[in-house]
Amino acid sequence: MKKQILCGTLLSLLTAAGAQTPYIQNFASGGSVGPIPNSSPIGVAFSGTVSDIPAGQTISGLTVDLDLSGGFNGYLYAYLDAPGGTQVALMNEPGWSPGDPLNDSGPGMAITLEDTGAVNGSIQNATGSAVLTGSYNAAGLLAGFNGLAPDGTWTLFFADEVSGGGTSTLNDWSLDISTVPEPGITGLAMLGGLMIGGVWRARRGKA
Repeated sequence: MKKQILCGTLLSLLTAAGAQTPYIQNFASGGSVGPIPNSSPIGVAFSGTVSDIPAGQTISGLTVDLDLSGGFNGYLYAYLDAPGGTQVALMNEPGWSPGDPLNDSGPGMAITLEDTGAVNGSIQNATGSAVLTGSYNAAGLLAGFNGLAPDGTWTLFFADEVSGGGTSTLNDWSLDISTVPEPGITGLAMLGGLMIGGVWRARRGKA
C-alpha cells in the first residue's frame, strides 16, 4: 500500500513538472497599438509586457494573434522580439509579387500565426482583396522562442515598405504562450520522488 502511494506521489510530481500551462496576454491600448507609417522601412515598434507567469517557467509553444485594419496587407513586414532579444519573422510582404503588386490588397487582417499545420498554410502565400482571417503559419519558426523565459517586454515591429495603399493600423495583438517548468525544476521533482522512494526502501529493509 505504501509503495503504491509513493509511486503515485512520484507520478504526480513528474506529471506536474512536465505539464504545459497556457497563458494569454492581450495588448490593445497605449503604445502597444497604433498606426503603421505608410512607405517607411524604418517602421514602428509596439511593446507589451508579460508579467503574470510564475518564475521558473519557460516557453514550450507560442502563437500570435493580430488584428489590423486598412492599408495593403501585401506591403507589410513584421517580426516579434522576445525579452531576451530573440527575433522571429512573422510576415514579409505576404502574397506580394512584382508582376501583381496589388495581388494581396486586403484592408487588414484578423489572424492567428503559428508554426505548422495552420488551416490556411503560410502567411507568405495569403492573397485576396478581403480582410484575412483564420490561422496561418508564420514566416519564421515561432519555436525559436521555446526554452526562453516569457516574462518581460515583448516588441512587435511592423513596417509598411511600399508607398500607396493607405495606412494600416494595429488594433490589438495577443500572445498565447504555453510554458513548462525549466529543466532544473523538473530534475528536482524527479530527484525528490526518487529520494522519497529510497528512504521508504531503506526503512522497509530495517523492519
